[in-house]
Amino acid sequence: MPSGGARKGAGRKPKPLAEKLAAGNPGHRPLKKVEFTSTGGVDPHEPPAYLRVMEKREQENRPSIPTPTELYTDTVKYLEPSGCLHLVPAALIADYAMAKYYLLHAQYELGKTATVVKIKKGLKKEPAETYEITDFAEAMLKMQKNVLATWEPIWDIVSRNSEQLVTNPEKDLLAVIIGGRRRKAKPRGEPPDGFHADTKNPG
Repeated sequence: MPSGGARKGAGRKPKPLAEKLAAGNPGHRPLKKVEFTSTGGVDPHEPPAYLRVMEKREQENRPSIPTPTELYTDTVKYLEPSGCLHLVPAALIADYAMAKYYLLHAQYELGKTATVVKIKKGLKKEPAETYEITDFAEAMLKMQKNVLATWEPIWDIVSRNSEQLVTNPEKDLLAVIIGGRRRKAKPRGEPPDGFHADTKNPG
């Protein structure tokens, strides 16, 4: 018989605080928020110095790919309107920036090689041809999942504590596909996900 208890992260996700407020708190239970009065002397706007050291040697030849420091700064700008930036540890933002940085470089390299290869299986006299995803493409997809994993704790803090209606920039179609989840249709008029979206809310 199976044992071991419930899987971590399983079950229904709690509704974001902003949605509860917009709905008039139908449950009539006290809404919980984390209250911090300071960031412990750490300025979240200042990227950690080690992000510059982690830049790849090829960065100079790929100016269109943002550096880890630039990705960190973009993420901070995105989070600031939520009113929860002071709740998010700088290390979490740095982890996300690095994961995103390595993913972008992997996607760049993948664009110069094949993503699917033809292989032969079966008997030598009657080999059967089939197609498989390359190891490099498989690794890139794992890096995509790592980006989502590093973003999840950040978004969890924001969604539980922000009183602003915000959209999740990592909730795109590819993320849903590789995560094995079905994408629900967006309500009409909902702003698109992602950084630099032209909406009133961050995202």
